[in-house]
Amino acid sequence: MDKMLSKRRCPHTGVVNFFFAADPYMAVGSVIKAGQSGYLWRCYTDPCAAAGAVEDMNTAERRVTELCRQAARREGERLVEAA
Repeated sequence: MDKMLSKRRCPHTGVVNFFFAADPYMAVGSVIKAGQSGYLWRCYTDPCAAAGAVEDMNTAERRVTELCRQAARREGERLVEAA
């Protein structure tokens, strides 16, 4: 079975939240601009929950996506990203 991963940016806060299609209202990860220092990313999906800071948005989004992919694999599923 595949898990669809999508992302949405909040127009009010600028936070990019990531969601699995099975529960489109429960964020499994996020990325936020951290002032001048870059971007903070978080993945909330067990057992791959983690957080970090990077200089650019693309790298932050890749980190969240990769951890979500690892979590899906551990559940015997495959991650499919939304277009």
